[in-house]
Amino acid sequence: MGIRGQLTLLVPGVVAIALTVVAFIAVRQTNRDALEEFKELNLTALEALSVTVATSVAQNDIAGLDTVVAHAAERLEARGLVELAVLDDDGRVMAHSSPERFNRLLTDPFSRQAIEADGPVWLREGAFLRLGTPAKSGIRWATVTARFSLERLEDDFSMSRRRAALGTLGLFLFIAGAVFLGLNRVVIRPVKALEHSVRRMGEGHLSTRVPPMVAGRELRELGDIINRMAQALQAERENLERTVTERTRELQEANARLERLAVTDGLTGLFNHRRFQEALHSELLRCERHKRPLAVLMLDVDFFKKVNDSLGHPAGDELLRRLAEVLSKDLRQTDLIARYGGEEFAVLLPETTKAEALQVGERMREAVEARINENTTWPQRITVSVGVATFPEDARSAEALLEASDQALYVAKRQGRNRVVGAKAA
Repeated sequence: MGIRGQLTLLVPGVVAIALTVVAFIAVRQTNRDALEEFKELNLTALEALSVTVATSVAQNDIAGLDTVVAHAAERLEARGLVELAVLDDDGRVMAHSSPERFNRLLTDPFSRQAIEADGPVWLREGAFLRLGTPAKSGIRWATVTARFSLERLEDDFSMSRRRAALGTLGLFLFIAGAVFLGLNRVVIRPVKALEHSVRRMGEGHLSTRVPPMVAGRELRELGDIINRMAQALQAERENLERTVTERTRELQEANARLERLAVTDGLTGLFNHRRFQEALHSELLRCERHKRPLAVLMLDVDFFKKVNDSLGHPAGDELLRRLAEVLSKDLRQTDLIARYGGEEFAVLLPETTKAEALQVGERMREAVEARINENTTWPQRITVSVGVATFPEDARSAEALLEASDQALYVAKRQGRNRVVGAKAA
C-alpha cells in the first residue's frame, strides 16, 4: 500500500480533533446561555421589585421603601446579590441594601445610564453583573440598580472548561500517540533515512546508499532513484578526479618549466639577469635589517670576442657553458651565480666580507685559468677579470653596489686582465 493509503488511516485522528474543537465551542456557547439566563432571571426580579418601589416612592413612604429593599436584598442574596439601590433622578440613594450608603450621590457611568434609560440596562464589569430598571407607577418615580457577583457562575464555567480540557487532553494524547506511531513508521523513519543518506552524499560521500525501507511504494522508489543517481555521480566524480589529477600534474609541470625558463639562462643553465636583480634586492633588504655584509662579484671573460671570431659562435657558446660549470662548482648553497649578459657573470655572496669575497674571486679566477685551458685549442689562454664590491663598505643600495663592482671590473681590465680587484670604499 502506498503512502496515500497509509496516511488515509490517520484521518480519524483529524476528525477527533475537529470534534474536540466543536465540543469547546459548545461549552463556550453553554456558558454564554447560562450568563444570559442569569441576567434575565435577576432582571425579572428587579422589574417586579420596581413596581413596589414606585408605589412606596409615590406615597413618600421612605420607611416602607427601606423595608422593601431589605427584604428583596435578603431574598436575592442567594443569587449572588452584592448591593441593591434605589436612586432618584439626580443619582442620590433613596434606599440601599447597606443603610450607611443612604443619601449618597452615585455618579458612576452605569448609574447615570440606568437613570437616563427608558428600559432595563445591564453591564458586565469583570466578575460582577450590574442591572438597572426604571421604577414606574404611571410615571417614573425612581431607578432600581443591583450588582450581582458572578463568582458562582464563573466557578461553574471553570468546571465546564476543566472537564472539556481534560477530555480534550485525553483525546489529544490518544490521537497524538496514534499519529506519532503511524507517522513514525510510515513517514518519519523513512524520510530520516533518506535525509541522512542525501546529506552524506551532499557532503561528498557518494558511496553512501539509501537502506531498504518498509515505507510506502513512493518512498521506496525514491530511495532507488537516489541510489542510482549517487552511483552515477560517484562514477562521474571518479572519472573527473582522474582527469583533474592528470591535468593538475601537467599544469604543475608546465608552470615549473615556465618558472625555470623565466629565471634561467637558456644557454648556461645559470640564473638570468632578472633573477639576479630580484635576489640582490631581497638579500640587500635582509642585510640592512640584520646589519650583515653582502658581496657582489662581476666576472668578464677576457678577449672573448677572439674566440667567436676565430672559432665561431658555437664555440663561444660552448665556452660559456663550461665557464658556468667551473664558476658554480665551489659556491655555497646560499650563494647565487647568474649570467648577467653576454660573457659577463655576476655572483651574489650573502654573509661575506670584502676580504672573504676577494678570496672567493681569486679561487674562481684560478679555477677558470686551470680547468678551462686543459686539453683545449682555444686561440688564446682563457682567463677572467673579477670586480668585487660589498655592502655596506662600498655601497648602500643595489644600484650602487652593482656600479661599484662593475667599476672594479673595469679597473681589473685596465690593469692587465686576469685579476681580481676590489672596489674602493665609498
